[in-house]
Amino acid sequence: MSALQTAGSWNVGRTSGRCAACQAELLPNTACWAALCDGVPIKREAPATHETKHAKTEAAAPPLPFVRIDFCEACWNAGRRPEQLSPESLELAGPPIMFSFWKTTVPVPQQKKKLLVDDSVLMDVFQRMDGKNEPQEVRFRFVLALILMRKRLLKYEGMEEQAAPADGTAKPEVWRMVPRGENAVPVQVINPRLTAEQISEVSGQLSAILAEEL
Repeated sequence: MSALQTAGSWNVGRTSGRCAACQAELLPNTACWAALCDGVPIKREAPATHETKHAKTEAAAPPLPFVRIDFCEACWNAGRRPEQLSPESLELAGPPIMFSFWKTTVPVPQQKKKLLVDDSVLMDVFQRMDGKNEPQEVRFRFVLALILMRKRLLKYEGMEEQAAPADGTAKPEVWRMVPRGENAVPVQVINPRLTAEQISEVSGQLSAILAEEL
């Protein structure tokens, strides 16, 4: 995730270790709920040091298209949700919009990471991202598709023919992919033509949000 470690870095959405509703500490080996939401974190500027003052200015990495918000089991069962919380308390530029959630267990510090989301969660996130067209969202969905291919949850079947854009830009490369299962409906995935380094970066961002080694 080196591209995110800039002087003005973005909060990538790792769990804070506290319930977003009641602020109670999420203790290791206890159940909690993670909500994935549309939302843009407030950008924070790191304190300037002698080195950063004289270093070359680097372009800030674009914000992630999502944030992760965690709840203790008591608050979640009581009906507390991200939309009920103020953006200021979550350090977001606007209200969060939840589109996926899952139940997990708070990991033990310094313990080797374990799979904290199952395949159905990954597929749910992928399907709910259909139609999102912001560049960072397109990159995110494409890398998630590659992960699902590796897990044999998606199968690549070829490229879809696309009409050339009216503005004269190159035709987008769109993959036709089929989810695993009977009577599965093919889906389209835009290939943003990422480099290996960019794929690694986006994969790291995805891992940070899901708290999982993908």
